[in-house]
Amino acid sequence: MCGRINVSDNEGVRFLLSMLGMETWPSREPRFNVAPTQTLDVVQWQDQQATLKSMRWGLLPAWAKPGQFSAPLINARSETIRTKPSFRQLIATQRVLIPINGFYEWKREGKIKTPYHVHPKDQAAMFLGGVYQLPSDQKNEDGSDKKPEVAIVTTAANVMFEQIHHRLPVILSVDKALSWIDNNDAETIDALMQPASNDALGLKQVSSYVNSSRNEGPACLEAEPIDDLFG
Repeated sequence: MCGRINVSDNEGVRFLLSMLGMETWPSREPRFNVAPTQTLDVVQWQDQQATLKSMRWGLLPAWAKPGQFSAPLINARSETIRTKPSFRQLIATQRVLIPINGFYEWKREGKIKTPYHVHPKDQAAMFLGGVYQLPSDQKNEDGSDKKPEVAIVTTAANVMFEQIHHRLPVILSVDKALSWIDNNDAETIDALMQPASNDALGLKQVSSYVNSSRNEGPACLEAEPIDDLFG
């Protein structure tokens, strides 16, 4: 599961995109606590190049009847993504990269939920794999254009991460990122939907301030790094 994201280091994301040959990353206010239904900047393959797009996090399948889903689908399981009606067409041709600085996950112990910030160990930003769909209705009630909708693809957790949660987003290294968006070969895409290596991610316990999606700012990351979680 991945239900909250940190995109607070503009320079880190800009450098990550530059490694794909992209020169554009808007100077945005840091976003420490991005939640579902909010906007995410994603990388889509368009006109034979990687292109930055704005999409809404969470999708309702085009075939769904009104009220059939209580909330948008924010994650798609890699194990069933090619068979589930909600995602099987999207994984075939409608994939994106989601550049982030990290994401949050909660470790459950009885009734206690402890939040952790999960971040790349060796760089400031990383790519998550996602799928998207175009909105069935092009306009909102106020007449504005609807954004495409995106879900994050998840896989089984690696050995390091499974002590926090049993699911992990699909994380794509720079050398494999373009294959995720510019290649529709099913075998190639399936091979990319694997758990990240055990040494790819770092963990930091953070305060309960991040629990509420209404909270923003650097306080979401304030805590001491984990010293003895795996000791």
